[in-house]
Amino acid sequence: MSSNKSSALTLCAALVAIFATALAETPQDATVDIERQNPLIREWDTPLGVPPFDLIENTDYAPALEAAFETQRARISAILENPAPPDFDNTILAIELARSELNRIYKVFDNITGTDTDPTLDALELEIKPRYGRERDAVYLNQDLYRRVQAVYQNLDNLDLGAEQKRLVELTHRDFVRAGTALPEADRERLQELNSRIAELSAQFGQNLRAETKAFELVITDPADLSGLPTDVIAAARETAKKRGHEDAWVFGLDRSSFEAFMANADNRELRRRLFDGYRSRGGQGGQTDNREILLELVRLRASRAELMGYPTHADYQLEVNMARTPARAEEFLLQVWEPGLERAREELADMRVLAQQDGIEEFQGWDWWYYAERLRRQRFSLNDEELKPYFELSRVRNGAFYAANRLFGITFHPVPGVPTWDPDVEVFEVKDANGEFLAVFMADYYTRDSKSGGAWMNTYRNASDIDRPIRPIVTNNLNLIKPGEGEPTLLSFDEAETLFHEFGHALQGMLTTVDYERFSGTSGLPRDYVELCSQVMEHWAREPEVLRVYAWHYQTGRVIPDDLINKITASATFNQGFMTTEYIAASLLDLSWHTMSAEQAASVTDARQFEADVLQSYGLLPEIEPRYRSPYFAHIFSGGYSAGYYAYLWAEVLDADAFTAFKERGDIFDPALAQRFQTYIFEAGGREEPDVLYRKFRGKDPDIEPLLRTRGLLPEPTVSEGAIRE
Repeated sequence: MSSNKSSALTLCAALVAIFATALAETPQDATVDIERQNPLIREWDTPLGVPPFDLIENTDYAPALEAAFETQRARISAILENPAPPDFDNTILAIELARSELNRIYKVFDNITGTDTDPTLDALELEIKPRYGRERDAVYLNQDLYRRVQAVYQNLDNLDLGAEQKRLVELTHRDFVRAGTALPEADRERLQELNSRIAELSAQFGQNLRAETKAFELVITDPADLSGLPTDVIAAARETAKKRGHEDAWVFGLDRSSFEAFMANADNRELRRRLFDGYRSRGGQGGQTDNREILLELVRLRASRAELMGYPTHADYQLEVNMARTPARAEEFLLQVWEPGLERAREELADMRVLAQQDGIEEFQGWDWWYYAERLRRQRFSLNDEELKPYFELSRVRNGAFYAANRLFGITFHPVPGVPTWDPDVEVFEVKDANGEFLAVFMADYYTRDSKSGGAWMNTYRNASDIDRPIRPIVTNNLNLIKPGEGEPTLLSFDEAETLFHEFGHALQGMLTTVDYERFSGTSGLPRDYVELCSQVMEHWAREPEVLRVYAWHYQTGRVIPDDLINKITASATFNQGFMTTEYIAASLLDLSWHTMSAEQAASVTDARQFEADVLQSYGLLPEIEPRYRSPYFAHIFSGGYSAGYYAYLWAEVLDADAFTAFKERGDIFDPALAQRFQTYIFEAGGREEPDVLYRKFRGKDPDIEPLLRTRGLLPEPTVSEGAIRE
């Protein structure tokens, strides 16, 4: 055992002793009762060490979190009361360890409120999220604690520390500085008020959006109105209707799978309009779940907080630690892709208008785009989802992702029955590394339900670390697929298959990480414009013929996808990319516009809808194209962690396209030597080094933007310089 880990054990023992003393000062019977009765607090004696979901009740969360808050406070007090001079172990590492128990319990609460919530948990979330923020502020705004951190940081060059330890010192110091600990006392108090209110509003925004998304129903009772819809989509809508209490009907909602399938295939234009309006009006219809005033207040509070911290805007504060560095650089990058994307979208619109006019439609509208894009795709490539979906059965697609991971990194996935989960549909896998050793737990939650937030995401119930002993992660993937009828297969569109690979890429980064400290584990602490690299790069493997032949098998005949269909998928890869590029960048520019206002400018905006309209018009967005997210349902930036950072997906796409090009240049998409470098510097490294440094170690050079433009079919003349994203 290294001296560092030995001293860590001594520190852990000291902290445990101090916390035991703190507990001794509370009524003993109450403490024992909490530990005996509360399954969140006691050790999780479950298969693979997952949380005991089968035992946890809603009433367990508040006392467990309260105990975890107390634990963190006791551990921070132990650091402050230590008479020894500040060093790595008694200050930096101690802070890292101080929040471990809170992280363990809070992660369960935070995940469950996103995947299986109810009114009780919603109410508790509105209390806990601000409280969690206040407890964080109590640590990072503590002047005495900061002085200890600063002492270690200023003496860094004289300490005998390894590279990852030095990195932890640097980032811990940066965390305190960016938290505002150097502000005068009055400003720190104001900052805590701002942080608490922002956390409260963010939670409310997400709850409102979830409520409006789940409340909407497009109820169809006439079978003629189902014209054009695939049989599996119709069957799923029938099941949804039954679950929602509608007899002899079909129900379509606003979950992305249901929405896209209907918009692309339904012949009834009026019903498409109704669903389209339902989708884009969420959060802006008045009433208790209207998000417009909430988002306006969020923008003002964020701008005020940035000003208090000494930054011109919230975007300047956020992007300081991202690869883009400044809002101007992020916008410049977006516009380089916006212009060719917009030009391609105009061409696509002209082609679709011809088809629409043949149907007697003179005024092409936003609710027509999906439908006529699908018509045009079938016409040009003889390709449609009805023909493709039988080859993309859910379990086979998932196994295709497992196959790609095995070929690249040697890892294997083993289903484990009997593990407690938050929903019966959740699948659990033990993940083993190339040597057959335990690597991680992977939990897959693929179906939509009313208690679940929309979209697709990865999260962790436990992060990796290796201080006194190896702790391996528990990683989840979440999708919102429509659940089919009893005994029916779950058939995915090709876009949904790519989404599964995308989220699985995030999961791989969480599972493969080999860092010592939780601060660097997986996606934790990574810049937003880098974190999507590992997810988006896996989409390339999803569409590679070599991989398709492994997982794309017809669910009825058992036959592998034929070459002519693979060729059609490849040929149509850049189809409708003008639309896809434009709707995404429109949302990204909207995000930056909200967050590049000064506090004074933000205070002057009183109409969210008008502000949004003015921004989109100023960039020349076609009226027939909706931004991917309108402000009242833009969860990424108003209730997620992407404020001023939604551009990150495209920035990371430069990295992922360039990275996959490296494999293509080798002539082997599973080239062992390159895959090993990919694993070492990208998937395992987490945040132990700056992302641009890690990428150059993998690739041997800075990324080039040209592969991105080529992948999207948007190569303009002259070719955009790679300098747009270089440091």
